[in-house]
Amino acid sequence: MLLETVFICLILLALSCRRHHFDFLPFEWLMLLFISFVVKIVAAQLIRGAQFHLIDSLTVYIQVVIYASLFGFILINIKHYKTLIVVGAGFLLNAIVIFINNARMPVATTLALNNGFMASLKQLNDGFIFGHQPLTAATKLPFLADIISVMSPYPRPQTLSIGDIIIDIGLVLLTLEMIMLARKANKNVD
Repeated sequence: MLLETVFICLILLALSCRRHHFDFLPFEWLMLLFISFVVKIVAAQLIRGAQFHLIDSLTVYIQVVIYASLFGFILINIKHYKTLIVVGAGFLLNAIVIFINNARMPVATTLALNNGFMASLKQLNDGFIFGHQPLTAATKLPFLADIISVMSPYPRPQTLSIGDIIIDIGLVLLTLEMIMLARKANKNVD
């Protein structure tokens, strides 16, 4: 869902820029956001290959780098964009459930079982999806785990957490805040 939300927010920003001809306040330390995404993507690719045991043994440290980068970016930029508090709250909820469950997000397997996604379920059970594990009776704080299934007719069925939904809401609010602040700054220039 995050990918779709980011895409929609970028379209809103592009349309707003084209219509009103204004600039947005730049984000500071954008590199931190870039680091978190690159580290996660690289870890996700390596865990599927020959580096499985190395990445699996380093999952806690990799997650620390990812979340420290995200929270650093949010804390640095919150002075310009207050709605980053909502985004940060979503990431915090995800971080809590991840770190309390051995640095892996527990995932309910209902969606995979009900829709025949057996290959995805096997990957999850075998540990080949970085930072994720099946939800079990031993899972701590299961209500914060990936337990909300978004199914067909949605084109990309997936399982989300409460944190993911709060992040999505926060990104939409951030987009609207960026547009409103840019409009206000544009009016002050005129």
